[in-house]
Amino acid sequence: MSAGEASRDRVLLAGWLLASFALSAVTDWRVLAAAAAAALVLLARGAARHLARVARLVLPLSLGASAMGWAFDRLAGGPGPGAGTLLALNLRAALLAFLALAVLARVNVLRALAPWPWATRLLVVALAQIHALRLLAVESRLGLRSRLVRRPRTRDVVRGAGAITGTLVVLSSRNARDVADALRARGF
Repeated sequence: MSAGEASRDRVLLAGWLLASFALSAVTDWRVLAAAAAAALVLLARGAARHLARVARLVLPLSLGASAMGWAFDRLAGGPGPGAGTLLALNLRAALLAFLALAVLARVNVLRALAPWPWATRLLVVALAQIHALRLLAVESRLGLRSRLVRRPRTRDVVRGAGAITGTLVVLSSRNARDVADALRARGF
């Protein structure tokens, strides 16, 4: 691990955090579009893969929330938010997600946070929780698939979501308690 790589990682992380904070306050879709174009130019390596993930994971939720907000405002007798407002909302969500994916693909976060042990510990705990929950999600999907003769449909997944959510909460609570006990035993 060279000092240059670690400082580069810290600069990228700091730039990402500052850009995310600044872009969160922007409400003009034209400024967001210009920022998105700049981000695509600056972070071109792997951009297609990151954009595909944004389109698959972020845009459906953002577009759905926009449609629901518009519909509820119309039902309440309001004029509904303007097209510029909805465009800015969805563009901001997509841009922030793209920046996060593109920067985190280039940065070794553990190396960047090495000078701050408390931040490293917090990151390790968060990564451990993510890993445990991801394993549970994969195992529950495989379990659902093994119980059905056909591929599980959305209805099947929704039907089993309550039990999986309860298990996720119990597992998260147990993992958090185990980590807290381990940290306390080590004097933190």
